Amino acid sequence: MARPRGADSSPLRNRRHTCPTTSRPHPPPRTPSQAPSESDDSTSSPERTLDDDTDFFMAQANDSQSSIGVTNLREMSMSIDLEQQHRLSPISRLPPELLISIFAKLSSTADLRSCMLVSYNWAIHCVGVLWHRPQCNVWKNVINITSSLSKNPFFPYHEMVRRLNLATLHEKVNDGSIQPFMQCKRIERLTLTNCSRLTDSGVSGLVEGNKHLQALDVTEIRSLTDHTLLTVAGHCPRLQGLNLTNCSKITDESLVAVAENCRQIKRVSSYLSLSPFGN
Repeated sequence: MARPRGADSSPLRNRRHTCPTTSRPHPPPRTPSQAPSESDDSTSSPERTLDDDTDFFMAQANDSQSSIGVTNLREMSMSIDLEQQHRLSPISRLPPELLISIFAKLSSTADLRSCMLVSYNWAIHCVGVLWHRPQCNVWKNVINITSSLSKNPFFPYHEMVRRLNLATLHEKVNDGSIQPFMQCKRIERLTLTNCSRLTDSGVSGLVEGNKHLQALDVTEIRSLTDHTLLTVAGHCPRLQGLNLTNCSKITDESLVAVAENCRQIKRVSSYLSLSPFGN
């Protein structure tokens, strides 16, 4: 059979014309010592590195020395995107209000401390629940709490205290023992019932600068004078309840100041009980 006119019998020319759409050869694989090129396409999806999915606390080099990885957490910015850090954990997507509500149902301190080991996000909320109303029913607890407030803690404990009740230890509480609590300026309910060893200096230090205080009970602190109430009037605009039972040195002058400045006040108790001997 005759070959078409003009056909080229060269094998090289045949290979050149048979595959006009041959793809570009792939570059050789990059060795570990080669750095990424600046011209790499930023829209590509490179393979995820080994530590991309590593949980934050599992990534710590010496996590066994601390229950919540305090040493390394201090080096991190507070603006960490926690949702991205724990994006593989569905429970981390729960709203903070719901998590706090769940943790508040735990009555055991040990359970809350165990929850603190799960993640940094959980640790923040659990610490908030623990310090919302610190247990001051035993003097040893008070010593531990005041010691933590006096140090430079990782968590801002002084901002987490919302309720402070020292009535159970009224015989030991004095101006010196409550001094560490004076930096807690977000207290909403302050109960100092029967803490008769307190004076104007101590109580005024607790309420001064506290714009969040809503309820104050200073029953049976007979040494208090108008100085304390004038401090309350000047610093506690959200006050709603005030118990001054048997605070015999309080006069109408300071009560008027409270009424004029604490516009949300609803309840005031200033009952004075007289002994049979008229003292």
